[in-house]
Amino acid sequence: MIKKYNGSQTIKAILYTLGGVICCFLAYLFFAYIARILLYLLHLTPPSYIPIIAGLTGVAATCFSGYRIWKRKGGLYSYHESGLYLNLNHDTGGAVVVSHYANRVTGPAYLLGQIFLAGPLWLLQALTLINSRIPYSNERETRLVGILSDMKHLNKWQSLYEHPHAQQEILNLAQMELIDFSENNGAPRFKAR
Repeated sequence: MIKKYNGSQTIKAILYTLGGVICCFLAYLFFAYIARILLYLLHLTPPSYIPIIAGLTGVAATCFSGYRIWKRKGGLYSYHESGLYLNLNHDTGGAVVVSHYANRVTGPAYLLGQIFLAGPLWLLQALTLINSRIPYSNERETRLVGILSDMKHLNKWQSLYEHPHAQQEILNLAQMELIDFSENNGAPRFKAR
């Protein structure tokens, strides 16, 4: 039970890490490419390290923003929740046209922002998954199996405080999503599925 849970957490962490690295690399390529375009449009022939610095600076800014979002327990959000979504009342033709043209700009900007933020957010999610693994021991495994079978036998909602000897194990079972866990009214309660 614990090995299966830890294995799934590790696999998810590996996938999040790969996705995060790819998104960070895409952010680097974007910012380096934008720097090259700007230098070309200004007819400048700067040293070749300027786009590299621009790419690394863009990734650093993206990672800082992603860390701030993660620290607030936030994550990726939908287009309608973003500040780029233009919510016009479509009662007039002018509003429809303005909305259409605005979304042609804000839609791709939203998509790029989400791809770039996915890099640091997914890397931090991978770190969280690795840290959420449960230390394995035969004694703990046996104890968890016994407590879970007792809960299934009772088949009712119980208070966490009714089991002072098994609180950590109950929390581990809730973490593994093997039991339903609720904190309504401030009292932690649980029930086996």
